[in-house]
Amino acid sequence: MRYPARILISLYLFAAAFLLTGCIDKTIYPATDLEIVSVVPYALIPTATDTASLPAAQINFKSLSKVPCNLKSYSISYYTAQGEEIPALTLPKTAIETKIDAEAEVSVEIRPYTSRVIDLLELSSSQISPIMARINLSFYDYNGNWLEREANCLLYQYSEAAE
Repeated sequence: MRYPARILISLYLFAAAFLLTGCIDKTIYPATDLEIVSVVPYALIPTATDTASLPAAQINFKSLSKVPCNLKSYSISYYTAQGEEIPALTLPKTAIETKIDAEAEVSVEIRPYTSRVIDLLELSSSQISPIMARINLSFYDYNGNWLEREANCLLYQYSEAAE
């Protein structure tokens, strides 16, 4: 009687481990799938030297699955035209709460360019324009899976010719 009890307990433990963690393919608790459709405006060309003249970037998402999720946070890192990171401008994780329903399209507004970025563009003697903002978005779906997506937009240096 001890041998069948061991087999039965082992099967229960295996089933519990499988149900609690899922499998590699995530067939029981699948992860959501999101696509970034667009970033509007993608290329920001300021007409003045203040941040008030810069519009917010509108990031449009589309859910490609039947699993809803929430946008939990975003962080922004900045890069020069040559692709070099500008660590002094990095914006740490910022909490945000936006629900994205299953198979829905949602827009989120984020202001990627701060006064520090504008000041750097104005005061820099080197050619770093356009500065690319790489917006890293963190999502948490209803099945307990984390998902990361990335959106980009560009900021060009202010010029009077753009007016």
